[in-house]
Amino acid sequence: MAEQVLSSNRFAPITPYDHSGLIYITAILTFIYTSITFLTRCYIKFHMFGIDDWAMTIAQAFNLVQFVLLIVSLSAGLGKSFDLISTSDYLHTATTLYSNQIIFYLSLGASKLATLLLVQRLSARDAKRFWATCNVVAAALAAWTLLAVIMVSAGCSPKEILPHVGDHTCTGIIPRYQVVVATDALFDVVLVALVAYLVWQLHMSVQLKVQVVFVFGIRLPVIPLAILALLRFQHSLQSPNPGVDRSSAIVYQQSQLCYSLIAGTIPCLKSFIRSFDTGSGGMVTNYSSQPYGSNGYAHGESYKMQSFGTGQGSATRSRNEDKGDVKISTKPFKKEGHVRLRADSPDHVTAITHPISGQKREADRASHGSQEMIIRRDVQWEVHSENLR
Repeated sequence: MAEQVLSSNRFAPITPYDHSGLIYITAILTFIYTSITFLTRCYIKFHMFGIDDWAMTIAQAFNLVQFVLLIVSLSAGLGKSFDLISTSDYLHTATTLYSNQIIFYLSLGASKLATLLLVQRLSARDAKRFWATCNVVAAALAAWTLLAVIMVSAGCSPKEILPHVGDHTCTGIIPRYQVVVATDALFDVVLVALVAYLVWQLHMSVQLKVQVVFVFGIRLPVIPLAILALLRFQHSLQSPNPGVDRSSAIVYQQSQLCYSLIAGTIPCLKSFIRSFDTGSGGMVTNYSSQPYGSNGYAHGESYKMQSFGTGQGSATRSRNEDKGDVKISTKPFKKEGHVRLRADSPDHVTAITHPISGQKREADRASHGSQEMIIRRDVQWEVHSENLR
């Protein structure tokens, strides 16, 4: 008798005929995790909110809506055996779960789009081919999101998505979900491949390249989560107790969406972004880089050069023209008591700048002082001459 009293006081007891407690725990925890991650992203990028952050905001808004729909469906009887709920509660459960699936894929698609836009934002603006590729993938992602929503809902009633028995299942719903999950996994692989393609063209250490790819590759575990959700969904449609068995599929889906939202924000953390601002594509000592390659020079792109050693008595000559700057630092050669075939250090160190087009200059001025962090490629030359005596 005491056991019955204790059981009745529980909010969502987990029994062989009621797994709603599992969905409650997963839904609440995943929503808390994604909300904390999103607020962290907003705090970090408060002064440089970009289009990728707005895409993530939309994804988080959809996540909130699908969370509310899921809670409403749970209160109506989701996760319980259909024998324990009334017909009206069953219809309410099926309808809200049907709506939840639509909003779920809108949020999932927006989270992928936010990651893609972040990759595009981190690349240099003059990488036109890469930006064009990102635009094509972004259009494909938007189309996939809409098609996924249509494929999981069109031609199916809520009762056919959550049927009492397998014979009442929506026609072709399993192949539809299989196509959605397969293309979903494909886009995740494409996102990581784009990052790998971007960083592998830069002059940076392999270790740093792997680090950048790894940060974005963290999202790949969403693929097995999506596959597990599909397998459990297929099982629930043929199960003698579909109300209870659907709970595991929903748990995997909520975990998938949570992981996708979090993985889209991890690269924005400062500890990871710091690795992207590498100047010339690697760790360069005494080389100062500015966003978008402006480097503080107003007349053109500058390739800074520094002498290996200078001493007292060195002279510097400079000339400024409209077409560029030439600076020559001359160090006098001191003759020793013996003959030397080469100088110990360069006698002349030259810094050369070349002009840029008006269009590019305007773009550099527009981006000068920007706080955005980008992955870019700079070129540094060292030119020196030696007097042979």
